[in-house]
Amino acid sequence: MAFIFAAGPTGHLVSQPPQTCMDIKTGIFYYYPKTTNDYYIEQRDENYLNEKNGATGDSTIWQLEWKGDCEYTLKYVSGNTKMPDAMLKFYGKHKLVCDIKKVTGDYYIFTSYADKNTNQPLLTDTIWYNQKVTIPNNRLLERVNSPTDLKKEHFSDTSQYAVLYIYRPGKFTNSLGSYLVYFDESIMCLAKNKNGYIFKVLKEGTHEIKSRLFKDESSVKLDVKFGNIYYVKSMIHWTISKRLYNFKLDMQVMKPADGQTEFTEVNLQ
Repeated sequence: MAFIFAAGPTGHLVSQPPQTCMDIKTGIFYYYPKTTNDYYIEQRDENYLNEKNGATGDSTIWQLEWKGDCEYTLKYVSGNTKMPDAMLKFYGKHKLVCDIKKVTGDYYIFTSYADKNTNQPLLTDTIWYNQKVTIPNNRLLERVNSPTDLKKEHFSDTSQYAVLYIYRPGKFTNSLGSYLVYFDESIMCLAKNKNGYIFKVLKEGTHEIKSRLFKDESSVKLDVKFGNIYYVKSMIHWTISKRLYNFKLDMQVMKPADGQTEFTEVNLQ
């Protein structure tokens, strides 16, 4: 899955490579997310960004507005019907703020935020000016639509992937607050009250799963082995605090039996 918060130019008709943010305000750019083999062709003018998935052909339109020499906002307009409903709703409610941190002759580095750049960063990544000849194998996760799909694939301890169930149990207090969950610092899903997701994890090793809301965060680490099943519970607790907000995020790795029982009580996204 890919969640795109910036874009950027190949087809630059200039005598020298881009040197400043002013050099990359329009053009065609290429983005290779960290968690997928998909890649994106980003074409933007002064007002809009047209983002096309080079692997699937899906397109997304964003309204673009520059707020300074190196900062612009993106507002979702239309497209990408395959995007999960939770993410479509998130983009519908929030603008994405993109800060360009570094410009070189081959690429630029950006950090994106929801609504304002004083919030927790959503993503830091790289936009390239020229298309790569070989698409890097960045796939870490693959969304699973239902447990039936896993049965059809005959998942077992010899499978070349692990299965991750991540969920937020139903709770009345703070039930309306949704927040993002990250896998190795890339957006994984939107945690909504009484909802869950299933993913294939495609690379073994230690991975970090983290939740963030405003300036609060919680994380766990998983030592992933192919053929295994993992359950991670994400929660938000009401608490009395001197901070500007009175909640606390909490991530827990669950025992398989407990996680399996609790997962049956949430709605699969």
